[in-house]
Amino acid sequence: MTVLNKTINELWDQHGIPGLMDFIRIPSKSTDFDPNWESNGFLKQACESAALWLKGIIPDARCELLTETGRTPCLFVEIPPTKGYENSAAMAFYGHFDKLPETGEWQEGLGAWTPVLKNNCLYGRGSADDGYSFYLMGVCVAALKTLNHAHPRIIGIFETQEESGSKDLPYYLNLIHDRLGSVNAFFILDNSCSDYERLWTVSSLRGVIKGTLKVKVLSHGVHSGAYSGIVPDAYGIAQHLLSRVYDPLTSEVKIPSCLAMIPDTCQQQLQNVGNILGDQIWNRAPLLPGVSPISTQPDELLLQNTWKPALTITGISGIPVPENAGNIIHGDVALTLSMRVPPLIDLKQAVNDLNQLLTTDIPFGCEVSLTSISAEPGWASFHTDSKIQELLSKASESHFGKPLATTGQGGSIPIVNEFEKHLPNTALVVTGALGTDSNAHAPNEFLNMNYAKKLTAVIAQVICDFTDQ
Repeated sequence: MTVLNKTINELWDQHGIPGLMDFIRIPSKSTDFDPNWESNGFLKQACESAALWLKGIIPDARCELLTETGRTPCLFVEIPPTKGYENSAAMAFYGHFDKLPETGEWQEGLGAWTPVLKNNCLYGRGSADDGYSFYLMGVCVAALKTLNHAHPRIIGIFETQEESGSKDLPYYLNLIHDRLGSVNAFFILDNSCSDYERLWTVSSLRGVIKGTLKVKVLSHGVHSGAYSGIVPDAYGIAQHLLSRVYDPLTSEVKIPSCLAMIPDTCQQQLQNVGNILGDQIWNRAPLLPGVSPISTQPDELLLQNTWKPALTITGISGIPVPENAGNIIHGDVALTLSMRVPPLIDLKQAVNDLNQLLTTDIPFGCEVSLTSISAEPGWASFHTDSKIQELLSKASESHFGKPLATTGQGGSIPIVNEFEKHLPNTALVVTGALGTDSNAHAPNEFLNMNYAKKLTAVIAQVICDFTDQ
């Protein structure tokens, strides 16, 4: 074990884990899940608790709580550079303090707001998603100081509304824009790792289009014996309209504006990842015995999940649950749609085309609308500094014993585009310690501490190597 690894492990055990445990105890639910978030004060408490912890291990850290009436708090951190490095470009970190609710039954002895360290895993809501990000930054810089290694100015931006769409973060980024200065690398610690054996970074993220498809046929429900075969079925009409958009058997989306040209580099990355993960790509899903994935070609599945659009029906209303169903043709139905879309598309055009397909040329004159439409763009990295990439690869080999793996991500982090707008020449390093088994948003959420410690060492090593050059 290197001196750096040893120091980081000790700092995590002595300071990082206790601090993160204190954070887990705070029920800092995101605004969508706590309508009284402002009066409850838990989001602010999470920021203040973190700031107090950081000052304890890095006394010269400056922690500024950005607040404004009606807006969620945001913690802005500045750690001054080592003497002689005042003119060096900064390194920056991002994470969030807001959490999902308890959600379901936790295992005996575990709870959302009860931190438990067991078998090198730290259980509790917000441990992996994404409270660790702040404490990783603190341990990382504290380790450099302990080892008397020079470092540039360190910036930290930690919001409290990520789980509800980061609505307030653009405001705060505009507020502090002139204070950001030049930044070499921005470590966005809000992503997953596909295994615990290497460093994972993300080269692309999908966007998302959401909306509610409403179909109304009758003023009220009628007896199916009396009217089936005479009046149209609302759910059947909805199915017909959706068949214009996608093929549910292949997941193929039929809207040309939702398709993107896939860069050769991304295809090569995904092929490499496919070789690493193989059938883990689908075996991790809780498929029933005998149920197969859409494809058994790893690289094809990865392309489907990262650079191709996919439509999912995430909610239905207007139809009763089976035990309450009667012989009734229901007058209306509403389906909640979530369509992941690749980066680099014209998002406005895609939304317009989706709306046109679903709301024009309607059979039998049924009333149809697409409401509650929202759209967030995807992202693809074109500003990754080759020097940063080289250092990341070297650090992955040093601390994991395996090369860096870069992949696309099927989910969305819309705020990444906002960071790119404010820091257009900065290498955005999208990474994280959220394992595929971490149960984020579900019962028994946990952070793999071994991986978190190695990720901390990787980032510390990158800062060291960058400073030395």
